[in-house]
Amino acid sequence: MQFSSRATRLGGGAYYTGQQLLELGADVAVVSRMMSDEQGQAALKFLSEAGFDTEYIVMAPGGTAPLEILLEPNGERTIIAPAGRSYPLTATGKLSSAGVYINALALDDSLVDQIDAQPLVVSQFPLKPATPRPADYVISSRDDVSDDLTLAWQRARQIAGSRLKMLVLTDGTRPIILFDGSDAVEVQPAERIDTANTIGAGDRFAGSFLFALLQGQTPAAAAWDASRITAEWLRRRGD
Repeated sequence: MQFSSRATRLGGGAYYTGQQLLELGADVAVVSRMMSDEQGQAALKFLSEAGFDTEYIVMAPGGTAPLEILLEPNGERTIIAPAGRSYPLTATGKLSSAGVYINALALDDSLVDQIDAQPLVVSQFPLKPATPRPADYVISSRDDVSDDLTLAWQRARQIAGSRLKMLVLTDGTRPIILFDGSDAVEVQPAERIDTANTIGAGDRFAGSFLFALLQGQTPAAAAWDASRITAEWLRRRGD
């Protein structure tokens, strides 16, 4: 295999979602676990200077092991993650928020209880076995769930429990599907952006969607607005 360029950058669901929320004017706290080596300390400093509340980040002893993401010219991604033990995510203090976005597999019991006390919760649809977490909305790419919407809903309910109101499925430039377990609504994205690099776009969409819901928009209007904001970001990044 050959490659044309290589770069190390801060990323991940918490970063991309949080950055979008910050740009929209929200106050954002990150609940995460980072390593206390030089790379981890540099990332923590960057997040703080960018405007994130880092009070809830746990700094653990050990070395940072970055993900390797191979991006092909056609947009195909291969993600190589280091093997190792996965530690349940925990919070270093009591959470108080208007809304929560979850992009994590393992959560400890105390964090699940705190999440359940928050008024609005949006979760990514985990692609691997994950800790059930109370969520009002579950977001996924259409490619990552069953073609059978009822089956996808049942899997989302296993993750989000009885609190689940809606499954939100993005599909690139094709319509966004909102499914409440009975009825499906299609929302045409605001704009088509041709780009091979969509890394972070799903999390940016989730952040915009959460923000729109907090502003009182309906799920359909929030999905359209999130598609518009995400398209604008992809265009800026491609310039």
